[in-house]
Amino acid sequence: MDAAELKKRISAYEWYHIINVAPGVETPGVKAHVPTQHKVLAVFDQIDFRGKRVLDIGCRDGLFSFEAERRGAAEVIGIDYNLSLGAIEVLIPYFGSKVAMHQMNLLDLKPSDFGAFDIVIFAGVLYHLRYPFWSIKLVQDVMTPEGVMVLETAVVLDDEAEALLYCPTGKDSPYEPSSCTFFNVKALTETLESLGLQPTTTEMVRGGRFPFVARGTLKREVGRMTLLCIRRGVTLDSERSSWSWHQRLIGRQ
Repeated sequence: MDAAELKKRISAYEWYHIINVAPGVETPGVKAHVPTQHKVLAVFDQIDFRGKRVLDIGCRDGLFSFEAERRGAAEVIGIDYNLSLGAIEVLIPYFGSKVAMHQMNLLDLKPSDFGAFDIVIFAGVLYHLRYPFWSIKLVQDVMTPEGVMVLETAVVLDDEAEALLYCPTGKDSPYEPSSCTFFNVKALTETLESLGLQPTTTEMVRGGRFPFVARGTLKREVGRMTLLCIRRGVTLDSERSSWSWHQRLIGRQ
């Protein structure tokens, strides 16, 4: 397929990621998201993908999935509630890629679906989720012991005096209505640690106007944070999350 035909095929689809497909040919994604994507790719440089099983949550057009494969991953599975037809019908065949994309909501993900993964990419998803703590737990459940997670999300930037979670609705969101969960940095890192995920590296993009014009009632600055986390297995909240503790609590009522 020559460049002209490739460009014609790409133009038939809507794109989120800007992906270099061939010399002089790329997908026309959203330029505003490129700075955060570069931070995610910078964290990739600290990971050995060779021979690893990788899960890309919210894979969209496959920018990170294809990069993981290029870096030597043995298997890459992407999940998204809204699959990219362009990726499936154009990019995967053109690249000769073995990336497998599945239509799935994160909240439906179970270890029995695909098994355990050495590396999980969880970029641009968490701040859209109304059940952030449970969602992180579901991700941890599909990671191997000592597995790693690359997490990228929007965060509230403040004085870090307290661990805070801002949960706006509708027009109160500093982005748009589907963006409904904003940890501050202290809350995000301590939440991860409480669930047995140890942050080791962070990359930050500051600025309340990125990637959308900040609006709503939130006056603090909003930024984007990328973390590399290692699954340690031991959770600080293991007793509180146990069934026996729950039963004792019910018995006191």
